[in-house]
Amino acid sequence: MGITLLKDRRLWLLGLLGVLAFVVARWSIPTDRAFHLVVKTGYWVMLATVLLFGRALWRLAKVDMAGWRPDRAEWWALGLVLATAGLWQAHEKHGFKILADEVLLLGTSMDLHYNREPTYPIRATDVQGPYQVLQSVLDKRPFFFPFVVGLVHDLTGYRSANPFYVNMVLSVVFLTLVYVLARRIGGSPWAGALGVLLFAGLPLMAQQAAGGGFELLNLVMLTGVMLLALRYAAKPDALAVETLCLAAVLLAQTRYESAIMILPVAIIVLWGWQRAGRVDLPATLWLLPVLLMPYVLQNRRFGSDAGLWELAGQGGGATEPFGLHYLPDNLGHALAFFFDTTGFQPNSLLFAGAGLLALPLFGIWITRVLRGEDHGNRQNVALVAMGLGLLAINALFMVYFWGQFDHPVIRRLSLPLHVCMMIAIVCVLTHWVRWRGKWHFACALAVLALLVQGLPVMAKRAYEKDYTPGVEMAWRQEFIDHHPARDFLFIDQDSIFWVTQRIPATPIKQAQLRKEGLAYHLRNHSFSAMYVFQRFKVNDQTGELVLDEADDVGPGFALEPVWEKRIATLLIGRISRITEITEEDGRVTAATEFVQSEKSETRTPEQIEKAKAEYLDYWIKQLP
Repeated sequence: MGITLLKDRRLWLLGLLGVLAFVVARWSIPTDRAFHLVVKTGYWVMLATVLLFGRALWRLAKVDMAGWRPDRAEWWALGLVLATAGLWQAHEKHGFKILADEVLLLGTSMDLHYNREPTYPIRATDVQGPYQVLQSVLDKRPFFFPFVVGLVHDLTGYRSANPFYVNMVLSVVFLTLVYVLARRIGGSPWAGALGVLLFAGLPLMAQQAAGGGFELLNLVMLTGVMLLALRYAAKPDALAVETLCLAAVLLAQTRYESAIMILPVAIIVLWGWQRAGRVDLPATLWLLPVLLMPYVLQNRRFGSDAGLWELAGQGGGATEPFGLHYLPDNLGHALAFFFDTTGFQPNSLLFAGAGLLALPLFGIWITRVLRGEDHGNRQNVALVAMGLGLLAINALFMVYFWGQFDHPVIRRLSLPLHVCMMIAIVCVLTHWVRWRGKWHFACALAVLALLVQGLPVMAKRAYEKDYTPGVEMAWRQEFIDHHPARDFLFIDQDSIFWVTQRIPATPIKQAQLRKEGLAYHLRNHSFSAMYVFQRFKVNDQTGELVLDEADDVGPGFALEPVWEKRIATLLIGRISRITEITEEDGRVTAATEFVQSEKSETRTPEQIEKAKAEYLDYWIKQLP
């Protein structure tokens, strides 16, 4: 870097603290203690990070936006952003798009709201009146998005629909950042409009804007960090470096792989200090190693439980999460996603074609900047560093065992590549095309693509309706809408959904193990009803319904079907009511519509209160 940096003892000390914090979090702390630390301190560390970032961003905005007045082009841009976000909402229905990720994120936001712990609930009850979480589990997913949703819960009250509204707002923020980023790279308002229009015609973005996942927040933080990097490159002062570094910490805690962007941010910061001939080291930067420790501690979940990689269930026999041998197959799946014309993939042919053509030229431009052929343009150097970070993220996806972009669950992983392609398109048009009408022509093509492909694909939503778990989840929500009392118990593989709706629920496997507990509650009228959600495969030769083994509650349960629906071709979903449970010592039958008393109460009030306390304690122990 330079003699100035090498002689600065503060940098050596900061680096040493970072290495020490990583070693302690990754290897020194016992696994169980590590997870306990995340549970008990994760919320407060995240809160401190958000407050520090908000303070730094506010101070930076006061400096940079002093005296700013929007011009006519910016008002038009705002209208384009709002129109695009409204278009996405008009063509998509709010709901969980990716299962079980989005439901678990909602569950984590629930525990952050109720208990200030980044866990998701697996057992809950309302026997004492208020809804209480009885058991929770630390998730593998970074929890910045659940934290944001939890803040919304804090301000407006817990609602299971809050993630959808958070993403609706984030879609506007993302499009605004795309406009600003593309305009800054291209040097024209039309370049910003092109960036927005490219994403407007991408149905995958509409799906995310109406869902409950963390992809939009990840995109907001990615584009935000890029803009802050460009700002720092232009003026490497202490306030800019503080804001950029804190944004990078939050980005790392949004999605797993986004932590890669810490490296290009560090390179940009060191480069800025070297160019300035001094080291501006705000006091906040000394906290960065501590602020990143929860991410490292939580990431150890993958090492403690190999099943979290889902190699057996989704990998088709994969034995390792990453490998170069996955690359050819993943590239084929990526092309199948980008250039699908059936409407069953939420893609944009124009975006894909232009982006993939632009990426090689973008790579050539990167090499020219690295060789210094741009005469030391600071913004270009920062853009190259961030572009290489984005390319590294997408390279990681291509060697990931489940990196097939045309898979319904994995399509969203293509979004960082779309951001990279947007940047590549704008850069190529800026530095390679001299025609004055290029921006107008490109915007016209983007509008045409939106009208010819984007809108019809969004309107049909075939890409969403062929995703069986999403259809099932929408049906569960429909059941709740028809049963607003929510005083029943549900037995379901996806029990977390019912818990996040504040409905008592338990998994199928737990019900199999605790049949005596279910019989106890059936006998004591704990719930108005007990329901079971099951899937049946249709034998196309005989028409016979074959129960999915994973949904079999086992012997001794008498089930009465109450609602049945075709989930997909040759797949039927059924909701049944438990009418009877047979045990070794007898049979328990569900109550009739109205419970009849048999005799008058003879116990004293004191005896009743004692019995209630004993009953409550035993009641909770019998929950499945």
